[in-house]
Amino acid sequence: MLRYLAQSIDIVPAHLRRGAVRRGAAARSRPGIRFVDLGDCMVRLRDAGGDGPSLLLAADPPVPVERYDALLAELAGRWRAAVFEVPGFGASLPRIGFRYSLPRAVARVERLLEAVPGAPHVLVMPCVTGYVALALAARRPELVRALVLPQMPTWDDGQRWLAGRDPRHLLRRPLVGQALLHRVRRRRIADWYAAALGPQGERAAFIDDTLRHFDDGGAFPLASAFQDYLTDPAPLPSTLVAPLLLPWGDADPSHRGTDFTRIKGVARDARVMRFAGCGHFPELEDPARFRAALDEFHPEARA
Repeated sequence: MLRYLAQSIDIVPAHLRRGAVRRGAAARSRPGIRFVDLGDCMVRLRDAGGDGPSLLLAADPPVPVERYDALLAELAGRWRAAVFEVPGFGASLPRIGFRYSLPRAVARVERLLEAVPGAPHVLVMPCVTGYVALALAARRPELVRALVLPQMPTWDDGQRWLAGRDPRHLLRRPLVGQALLHRVRRRRIADWYAAALGPQGERAAFIDDTLRHFDDGGAFPLASAFQDYLTDPAPLPSTLVAPLLLPWGDADPSHRGTDFTRIKGVARDARVMRFAGCGHFPELEDPARFRAALDEFHPEARA
């Protein structure tokens, strides 16, 4: 009960501004933006169109879809590409009754995969959002052609990453965490990108786009996610049939000590690709190399 009450600090204001966000700058900042109604939330989706296999990318919170210009340009002509903000974050705003649990997240993304044309999709979900992708590929293989999981840790390594992001356990305290993050979230954005981007990352651009997105109504309910999503039992399948690509940036300060090769044991066909000099967002920090990795991984998408 306390956990749900604490989440309402994030959910109620987001619920009340949904209409303004759908009519505002977040709906017009780039071509192809639309909102997909999933029942207890709406999802902001940026559809770049194109031919080829469907490639559906999840933005890594708090990164907004506006940061994907360079990557979508690289993918043009090879993929039918779209990027979405994960439910509850960014402009994918919740309604009353929303929960930040992992099972609910899996169910929402499942509905999104059903709603987006072109299934089965190649699904790109970074870091701890990858737990949703693994669960979906095992549960609905007809919707998932392949998985690409940048900076994806095992469940145990994900818990260690969480401890590093919240060493004093303040964000994981219901009510306290939500109230604290509401006060410091703008300052925390600069700290997060400093702790996550590699030396070639465009830190100022990441910060500017994210803060502008906050001004346009975007949400960053990190405390609610820490208290719910990352407390569920590990959802990792024992043997995944879908092919799995694991790109990882070796210059990610936030994941020092994480062995990104460990997660490949969940799949029969898993490939690990190191992105030298990249940080937490290899797909955004080196879009050309990421596109080349996709071409090698999925040859039928080559131009």
